[in-house]
Amino acid sequence: MQQNIKTRRIIFLVLMIITAITIFIFSSQDGEKSTSTSDNFIKQIVKIFKGNDISELELEEITDSISFYIRKLAHFTIYTIFGITTFGFINTFEIDKKKKIIIALLIGAIYASTDEFHQLFSSGRSASIVDVCIDTSGVLFGILLAQLSIYIFSRIKVKN
Repeated sequence: MQQNIKTRRIIFLVLMIITAITIFIFSSQDGEKSTSTSDNFIKQIVKIFKGNDISELELEEITDSISFYIRKLAHFTIYTIFGITTFGFINTFEIDKKKKIIIALLIGAIYASTDEFHQLFSSGRSASIVDVCIDTSGVLFGILLAQLSIYIFSRIKVKN
């Protein structure tokens, strides 16, 4: 195996594991801590856009109205990263491109399912099929972003 491929394989494996651990840590938070983390993040973003002089009541209303969507976007985003790193790892193996995509997607879907199961053991948390679908969609999006990046970089190399 070429040294370059071996190095890339190790790098993507480490990034994939770090992302999986990050997901695991977030899923281990109890419901109250998870909600608090999300809400504090949302409040900081709202203050950036609305200014620090926003009333506490208005801040709470905005937070309550967008919290659900921000939490789902967070699921999608972290699993997009997982999809990119997983595909990056799988892409270092000499197998058919379609199989690489399917394997990376299956790994992501299985991890999303086990992550939701894991949440059942965290106080105040529950498992959700909707979240598995959102997470798996994030993985697919990450795979597609990785594919697009590979295509763009290969086109740039051809021109040079």
